[in-house]
Amino acid sequence: MSLSRRQFLQLSVAAATGGVLRPLQPVIAQQAMRTPYTLGRCLMVYVTVYAQPSVVAKHVGRHDREAIIPIYRQVQTIDEYAPNPKWYETDAGYVHSSNVQLVENRLNPPILNIDPDGMLFECTVPMTEARWKPSATADVAYPLHYGSTYWAVAAHRADSGGVFYELWDDRTNETYYVPHAGLRRIPPRELEPISPNISNKRIEISTVKQTIAAYEGDTLRLKTLMSSGRRYENADGSVIGDFRTPYGPSQVHRKRASRHMAGDDAAAPDHFDLPGVPWVTYFNGVMAIHGTFWHNDYGTPWSHGCINVTPEIAKWFYRWASPVVPYGEALVEELGTLVEVV
Repeated sequence: MSLSRRQFLQLSVAAATGGVLRPLQPVIAQQAMRTPYTLGRCLMVYVTVYAQPSVVAKHVGRHDREAIIPIYRQVQTIDEYAPNPKWYETDAGYVHSSNVQLVENRLNPPILNIDPDGMLFECTVPMTEARWKPSATADVAYPLHYGSTYWAVAAHRADSGGVFYELWDDRTNETYYVPHAGLRRIPPRELEPISPNISNKRIEISTVKQTIAAYEGDTLRLKTLMSSGRRYENADGSVIGDFRTPYGPSQVHRKRASRHMAGDDAAAPDHFDLPGVPWVTYFNGVMAIHGTFWHNDYGTPWSHGCINVTPEIAKWFYRWASPVVPYGEALVEELGTLVEVV
């Protein structure tokens, strides 16, 4: 079973406008007769379902982009045709992990007293939609996805009785509005610095192994797969752009909890437009470690030069690396932790 993007949004709008939103997981579990441990959001134009966790197995179904599916367990396989070994078991079969973002569906009560200087929120549902006006019938500005972060500057009651948060866009300086149920305010305790008194921190990034590691002196604190910059090519092999992450030492020099990232050329085949990129830790100019909600293929080069990790991992590096960002500050610029890319 899966919920289409349209079905999920109909439920989300109902919650924001005073209607009743039934939790996703119990509904899915009732039909499947077992309980999924989480949900998945399909990321590609369509996601193929296989009879076995292998790309050469029989195709038994497909899910459209933005469909929400139950995930029962993760399976590791050795498959020469799929370098990423992780698969997810669903109701109908297996889907490859690179095409599915693991998500939750956590609904939130409204907060009416928003600090006009901004309060930081994160998206806790698979997807919701920001609109140009605080109304469920207004034109859509952007889809907002699980794990993304935003600065809210006001709360508005809609004519229908629901509450919409007014979000400030740090790239365009515009504002748009999103139903309250899909966003959760991030409290101060979640952004407390990690190991703030340790001075000899360093980040090591291997573009060969596609890993990122955090060290305190000789002590390894965290190591995980990531996705660095790649060279983009057309089907005929001609190069669109070479965005491989540059090698060498640098330092963290800027941090922000949310950033609207977009390509300069809207007509380019590799154009991207991504509001709410979470937990951005800059090094070497415009390169950054940041959370990713548009792919789940860590271990494979993907980006335009940045280091893609899950939102949870990006948040850890944001809290651990220096400089420290005071709670409530949108941007800090100061030299900090050493970063070495090899």
